[in-house]
Amino acid sequence: MLYSKISKFTILQKKLILIFIDLNVLVFSVWFSFWLRISNPLSFYFLNSIWIIPIICLLAIPIYLLTGFYRGLLTYTGSSNIYKSAVSNFLIVFGTFLIGFILKLQMPPRSIWVIIYIVICGLNALIKIGLRDFIRSLSSSKKIKKVVIYGAGSAGAQLISSLRTNGDYKILFLVDDNKALWRRNIGGIKIRPPSFLKNIDEIDNILLAIPSISSIRRKEIIYSIQDLGFSILEVPSIEEITTGKSKIENLKSIEIEDLLSRDIVEPIPELLSRNIKDSNILVTGAGGSIGSEISFQLINLKPAKLILIDNNEKNLFDLKNNLNKINKTDEKIQIKLGNCCDEIFMNKVLSENNIQLIFHSAAYKHVSLVEENPIQGLFNNIISSYILCKLSSELKVQKVILISTDKAVRPSSIMGASKRVSELLFQAYDAFYKDTCFSMVRFGNVLNSSGSVIPLFRKQIKLREDLTITHPDVIRYFMTIKEAAQLVIQSSSLAEGGDVFLLDMGEPVQILDLAKQMIKLSGLTIKDENNINGDIKIVFTGLKAGEKLYEELLINNDAKPTKHPLIFKGEEQFIPYNEILPIMEKLEKSLENNDLLESLEILKNLVPEWKTL
Repeated sequence: MLYSKISKFTILQKKLILIFIDLNVLVFSVWFSFWLRISNPLSFYFLNSIWIIPIICLLAIPIYLLTGFYRGLLTYTGSSNIYKSAVSNFLIVFGTFLIGFILKLQMPPRSIWVIIYIVICGLNALIKIGLRDFIRSLSSSKKIKKVVIYGAGSAGAQLISSLRTNGDYKILFLVDDNKALWRRNIGGIKIRPPSFLKNIDEIDNILLAIPSISSIRRKEIIYSIQDLGFSILEVPSIEEITTGKSKIENLKSIEIEDLLSRDIVEPIPELLSRNIKDSNILVTGAGGSIGSEISFQLINLKPAKLILIDNNEKNLFDLKNNLNKINKTDEKIQIKLGNCCDEIFMNKVLSENNIQLIFHSAAYKHVSLVEENPIQGLFNNIISSYILCKLSSELKVQKVILISTDKAVRPSSIMGASKRVSELLFQAYDAFYKDTCFSMVRFGNVLNSSGSVIPLFRKQIKLREDLTITHPDVIRYFMTIKEAAQLVIQSSSLAEGGDVFLLDMGEPVQILDLAKQMIKLSGLTIKDENNINGDIKIVFTGLKAGEKLYEELLINNDAKPTKHPLIFKGEEQFIPYNEILPIMEKLEKSLENNDLLESLEILKNLVPEWKTL
């Protein structure tokens, strides 16, 4: 095959071929220019000016090489190469004229020089573009994709230019919502209304070139395209393009996280840095999804010292390596492998490092696993909080922030009830000890956290397995890990003591709809009674022990706004310190004795709203 032979040529071989072609173009251009001007192929003027040919050839090759004329080679010939060629050719023609003038050689009519320049430029462009298109046409290994670009703005125009250079795409037309643009064109590509898509069947991809559009409008467009059955790719975000992290032509698939996320509410700088800069900070459960993201954001806020604790060796090792990429010198960061339920260990860490702020993220969070291992779940989640409260109050830590969960509200699981007990401890200690501010932040699920539904669905889709959902009516709140961590840090600045901060999680998502969207985004179809030949089936397995159909963030509905539009403050009833302390001592002893019945009985007394399903 001719294309395979050409593709095996080295860069040097390709350059030598181009140099040979260009030398012939130069010789022909000089002769043809005289013919055009004199109307005689072998005129007196041409024969007297034959010196032009060797000089122009000798000048051309070094100038072409120095100006980078051959760097793009044939496959990538585009407008930039044509402009570069025009500059190079001007230098060549002017240099030849200058040499002839200095050496007092026989000069042709002045118009000849202009004609030579125009002919060389024209032939260069025609031959290079012709060769480019010829080579691309020989390539049968790559299927030319038929695409439509959605967005006729600057991003769409840039994408047209990039795709034309690439050569793997055939742009059928552009689509835009702006009526004023309809029936116009960009680079010869017509602009159509979105309704025009209904009339087209053979489209490989629709390319979204609307990086600055709002997330709400973006979702609407994606859903409308999905309903038509088209596959979607999109250009990178404005931030990625402007920071140089990605190029306009680096198309990517639409991920479910993109559809679940909302318009970004920029953090308030004062709230981000108030407690962080130059402070000694401790993060427990630092290797987890939330703990690690909090750690990443904290290091950028320039704390004096950052102590990171986790009992998972691998997670902690990965976290350290990733943090070192951000903070080249790890003097500020101390990695502590240990258990927050170890009071001696925690006392040593706190007392030796003069900790001023603690983010308590360490906990077992998987509902079903804690249901199956209740003693371990209760001990880890409650006793770690109990120890931290005792030590923080004794050592007069300024602020301690508990990372809580919506599952603590009217809990139906042991995990949720354990987190509610942690909240009660924080509230009781805050009311009794005035030197330490104890507060908590309560929110729902975060996208792509370990063990969550999205990674599970993604794995099942990859393996072409059935998607498993517990119940068709299950709904959940979702938030990006980055946004959740930002809001937690800002909540710490708002904390005054005993606060229950509630994060605005946006609109709830039905898990069944989430599953359907992920199947569609993967370019697959749902297998059901209406489509027996579909790719993936959705199967309902029944609610797991302790699982709710929906989650709540409030026990009462009296949440008050704060300085941040996504952070609210709730007020909850709590058990006074003098009452909860003997109960906690009793619970700790029963857990140490592995007495499940007594432990659960105590848990029921502490959290009377806890109801098993």
